[in-house]
Amino acid sequence: MTESAQLWIGDATPAPARDVPPRAARPARTPRAPDLAEVSGWLLRRWAWLLVATLLGGLAGYLFTRSVTPRFTATTDLVVAPSNLRVVTNDLYAQNLQSDAQILDVESKMRVVTSSNVLRRVADRLALANAPEFNRKAALIDFGAMLGLDPEAGSGPSDRSVAAALGERIKVVRQERSYVVTVSVWASTADLSAKLADSIAEAFRDEIARGDAERVGLAAESLSDRLGLLKAKVEEADRKVEAFRSAHGLLQVAGGELTSTQAMDRMSVKVTDAHARLAEAEARYRAVSRALDKSGSQAGAVQSSALTGLLGEDAALRRQVASLSQTFGPRHPSLVNAQVEHDAIARAIRAETERLRGAARLEMAQARQALDALTSETMQLRGTVSEDGLAEVKLRELERDARTKSALYQAFLTRAGEAAERQQIDATDVRVISAAMPPPRPSWPPRTPVVVAGSGFIGLVLAAGAIGGLGCLGARRRDPARAA
Repeated sequence: MTESAQLWIGDATPAPARDVPPRAARPARTPRAPDLAEVSGWLLRRWAWLLVATLLGGLAGYLFTRSVTPRFTATTDLVVAPSNLRVVTNDLYAQNLQSDAQILDVESKMRVVTSSNVLRRVADRLALANAPEFNRKAALIDFGAMLGLDPEAGSGPSDRSVAAALGERIKVVRQERSYVVTVSVWASTADLSAKLADSIAEAFRDEIARGDAERVGLAAESLSDRLGLLKAKVEEADRKVEAFRSAHGLLQVAGGELTSTQAMDRMSVKVTDAHARLAEAEARYRAVSRALDKSGSQAGAVQSSALTGLLGEDAALRRQVASLSQTFGPRHPSLVNAQVEHDAIARAIRAETERLRGAARLEMAQARQALDALTSETMQLRGTVSEDGLAEVKLRELERDARTKSALYQAFLTRAGEAAERQQIDATDVRVISAAMPPPRPSWPPRTPVVVAGSGFIGLVLAAGAIGGLGCLGARRRDPARAA
């Protein structure tokens, strides 16, 4: 062993072995562990090495802070509501009031932040393909390009690679017991990190709005495709109704009733009037007959202007005959002429009386004949109304089917129009409550004094451990010699 090695261990090299008589074998002794005083002595004697290790560690930390690319982390806070704004009364999206479902909705929307659609939109908006920190091919040796195996070699980074690199820098966290989502992203410069955070928030909101619009558009397209079939069914149902009406004579409908029903109602009124006229004619005939049989032409129930005139002439001739009878004899010409005139008036009165009786009889017969005719027509109308009633049952069934299909078609038509208009409305309730600001200092690496102090302390600890380990190794080697 050399002299320097002897000084490092701490003891001189043991003397050469001498010839000694053999002794009885002694039991091996366990090496003694160094105490704190010995370790402290080792460290104090090698303080220069400790100082050098500490300085080297601090220098390494300083070089690390100057060589590593800094990371500036910008954050923005978003309120991601679990449901969209309700801009219309019956919106296409139902309002879910269950808290678990709302949390799942927010968690699902959080995954959209790091989706490829959002990342590519941010990359295109900020032209990240031209940024050196996202263009990894410029800094690394591309063996695939050298061998001609990479078709995209020399064309810059692809959108997929830029989006993947950007996704590794994003962190999305939801604050506990709230719908506030914090989006953090880091970049090599403070301004770029703030731009990335704001652009990600804007692209996320645009993606949510676009997704809602696409879903509404698909619903509107499905409704529009269904409208053609529903329209054909409505037209077919209307044709069936009109064909059935035409086949059964149910075309004219007024006041919600069929024409035959209205004709039956009018006929019922006519039959009632005919019954009344017949009863009135029979009563008049009986009254005239009874009055003429009892009182003759002087019956008060008989009313006739001609009869009244004849009765007046008869009374005048009676008075004249009575006056002449008192003055002249029975054969006097004046009296005979007056009696002849009286007889003529009497015959005229009897003729008028019979005419009045016949007129009453004829009126009664006519009233009965009219009633019989109306009764016969009523029976025919009743058969027609009965047939129309049975046909109307089938007609109402066809009309109900037509109304149902028409209402369904109208509902789909209205819903399709609402969906088309709803697609143009942005009802996404995603708001930025804290815009991203350029961070004043990088989040990585830590500040230079902290890194230098930490790396120097690590160098000190490693050097102390090495000195202590070598000291313990030398002590174990000395123990067997002392025991011999």
